[in-house]
Amino acid sequence: MGVVHKFRGDPAGEDHFLGDFFRDMSPSLARSFTDEQLREIKMQFGARKRGAHSVDLRFSVPLLRCYVVLLIGREGRSNRRRNRDRLKYPLATVGNLAVAAVLLILLAIPVAMVLTGLSAATVMDPMEAVQPGLTESIRQQLVLLIKGL
Repeated sequence: MGVVHKFRGDPAGEDHFLGDFFRDMSPSLARSFTDEQLREIKMQFGARKRGAHSVDLRFSVPLLRCYVVLLIGREGRSNRRRNRDRLKYPLATVGNLAVAAVLLILLAIPVAMVLTGLSAATVMDPMEAVQPGLTESIRQQLVLLIKGL
């Protein structure tokens, strides 16, 4: 069993997670936790040291009053927990779909610029490079569609 710190002043010490945890708690109650209990509390809340991921990108966008977090690392959760989390936090939400659409557009713009630059440099239609006759076929379909209206 861990040691109870009856007389220590700050139970969180230099730990920011525990500092936040104890912020609204009475000092006498905060000092009653053992080291073992504090470790378990941190584990249950999922507090991890920053930098434990291969990619740990966090930044704020003050103009939009939001923040962005991108973490890439080794999966440490069990299959059971991943399945539970998948049900609890579905990937297909309106916000996620909107962000995915914006990211796809942002990715498509430079690709289109490169293709346009290549076609101007080579005096070749990029669509013709992919499938010869495609541009003419699309033009004919559009003409038929407009005539049908």
